[in-house]
Formats: sequence, structure tokens, C-alpha cells
Amino acid sequence: MNKNTTISIIGAGPVGLTLAYLLAKQGLRVQLFEKQQSLQKDYRASTFHAGTLDLFEESGITQALLDRGIACPDFQYRGWKEGKIAQFDHALIADFTRHPFRLQCEQFKLSEFLFSKLSEMPNVDLFMNHELSGLSQNGDQVTLELRHLGSQKIHQSDWVIGTDGGRSATRKSLGLEFKGFTYDEKILVLGTPYDMRESFEDLSYINYFSDPVNYAHMLKIPDLWRMSLPLPNDLDDEMALSPDYINGRLSPLMPALDHDQIHVKGVYHVHQRVVDRYRVGRVFLAGDAAHLNNPKGGMGLNGGLHDAMSLSKIFSDHLVRGEERFDDYEKERRAEAINAIHHQTQSNYNALKESDDSAREKLFDKWRALERNEEEARAFLLNTSMINSLWRCGLLDKPHREGTQVH
Repeated sequence: MNKNTTISIIGAGPVGLTLAYLLAKQGLRVQLFEKQQSLQKDYRASTFHAGTLDLFEESGITQALLDRGIACPDFQYRGWKEGKIAQFDHALIADFTRHPFRLQCEQFKLSEFLFSKLSEMPNVDLFMNHELSGLSQNGDQVTLELRHLGSQKIHQSDWVIGTDGGRSATRKSLGLEFKGFTYDEKILVLGTPYDMRESFEDLSYINYFSDPVNYAHMLKIPDLWRMSLPLPNDLDDEMALSPDYINGRLSPLMPALDHDQIHVKGVYHVHQRVVDRYRVGRVFLAGDAAHLNNPKGGMGLNGGLHDAMSLSKIFSDHLVRGEERFDDYEKERRAEAINAIHHQTQSNYNALKESDDSAREKLFDKWRALERNEEEARAFLLNTSMINSLWRCGLLDKPHREGTQVH
């Protein structure tokens, strides 16, 4: 194999664009197909963890994020009435990362940066408004069937990677199961320029509110403050986005904030799913096409970006150095989707919505004790920052001994 081999990527979200960029920077030939006419201004994901920032430092992506985002050194667990319960500072893991913070940056800003770079690369072809309708493959090639402006088009490729989201046409074309479940609640996401620190004392830029009814995630992104609240699945989306409903939810929590100050709003379904196979022959899956999770903890996008880095290294080894490691991809990444991303996000979800008063008080005591115990807090942060996950799958090298300074 050589660098003239064509790799087609389906889906121009942040994972697909990142993978295209990583492959193209190595001189590989990339085709990127996106069903939309233009990039979507999506506010859903905005957290980039320390492990991810370390992983992408050499590519230039980390610097692009730093230029566009906000570094948040700590995060809090809170109650609406109780205020701050515990705070965790990433300074505790400064010996293990060059980026001891969470970076908050809207995912569309990463996408815009990458799309601009890809547009300038002669070995990249961008096909917007091209929707995958089917694919077939043999031992040497993949045939893509695409819809474009009402017509059917055929493209040939040596390899295909589906990064086309939770409703992935790539995954469906492969006939793969997407095992898991859909949560009983949806999520109402609200964005406002109102400074939430006016309503809450000693508020961090990243906050998790525990409450049986109004468990929430509240954080600062460069343009806005963003908050998520749970919604019953049987509540009509139009009703959930109405001024009266939003005011009714906000009034007991933040009387100073109302619908007129909400600049971004949306309703999202929440899933916990992992595809049964990450690869079928010459076709691979990555990001939301391969795994979906509860957004509590900000791990979904990061996990997809880790998929992209894993695949870029595997393709580089094969196409540039002649090493065959394709089977390693599923071994590296599927286990992390299940054991790291799903376990952590489900744990966050269960804790935040705890309804029993005595159980909630025990949970608060546990968070306070964890904050006081430096060694346990450090281990906790190595998990939440996804550094442990990247060590386990081999994408980052673990220091030889505890306490080793990372340079």
C-alpha cells in the first residue's frame, strides 16, 4: 500500500473532520462526504479533557482549541439549595498532564477550524450535500452509493470510515446492531449570555447539580453559559421549548433568568449504546456512529476524537510503514467505550438524580470526603480527565512511576 490509497470518511462532524485532518497531514488521500450543505452550528458538546489535549498536541489541534476556548481548572458538585458540596482541582494531576484543566470550546469552532484547513489541502476532496444511501465491498474496494441534488452517484474507495453520528447510514448499511438503551428522559439544553455567577455564590465554570427533579449540568463556554435540565420523554419538544414552559422550569431555580435571556435552546434524546463490531472488512465506525452515551461528564466527543487518533495511527502504520494492525482498533476502542465512557457517565447520571434524602446526604458526604483525600481525588481526576482511559488503550504513554513529571 502507499499514500495514493483513497480513504473515504462519511460525516463532517468534529470526529470525521479530525480524522480527515490527521490522515491528510500524513499525505494520505482523503475523501470526505457530508449530507448537509454546510457545517452545523452545534452547541451540544463543548468539553475537551486533559487527556485529549495531550493527545492532540503535536497535530496542532490542541493549540487551535486553546486559542478558541476557556481553560477551566476545577469543577464542582452542587445542590440547588445546598450550594457547593465539593470542588475538584486539576492541579492535583499536573504531574501527569501538560494541560491540568478542562477546556470549554463549542464543537462547531473545532469543526470550522478543521474544515478551513482541509479546504487548503490538495490531497483532500470535500463533498458537501452528499448523503450515503448504501455501500458494498469486496476484498479490494468499497463502492459508495450517494444521493446528491436528487441524483444517485457512485464513488469507489479503498477504505471507508463512518463518522456519521448516532443515526449512522454507514452502520445501517453494514447491518450492525447498536446495542443498549434510550433513557426515559430527554435533555433540555439552554444557552444564555446571563452570568450565572450573579445567581450562585462561588460558582465554578463547570458544575454538576444534584437534584431528583432538576439535576443539571451548568458550564461556561466562550460565547454563553449553558445549562441542561431533564425532560420527560412524553413531553412534546415544541412545548418544552416554549417560553411558558422554560420560565416555569427556571423560575424556582434562578428567578433572575427568564426565556427572553435564552439565546440557544434545544431538546435532545439520550442513549447509551455501543455497536457490536467496529469494523467490517474495509469499513470502520468511529464516534457516535459506534457509541452513544449520557453527556454527563463530557466524554462522548472526547471518546470519538480518541477513536480518530487510534484509526489515524493504524492507517499510517499500514499505508506508510506496511504494518497490519486493523484488528487492534476494536480492541483498543470498544472496551473503552464500554468500561470508561459508559461506566463514568452512568455513574454521574445515577448520582445526580438520586431522590432518596438519606442516600443524597451519604452521596454528599462521599464527595466531601473525596475532596479532602488528595490521593483518592487524584485517582478520580485521572479517570474523569480520560487520562487513565488513554493509558489503558495505549494512545498515551503512562509514566513509569507515580509522581513522574510530564514534560
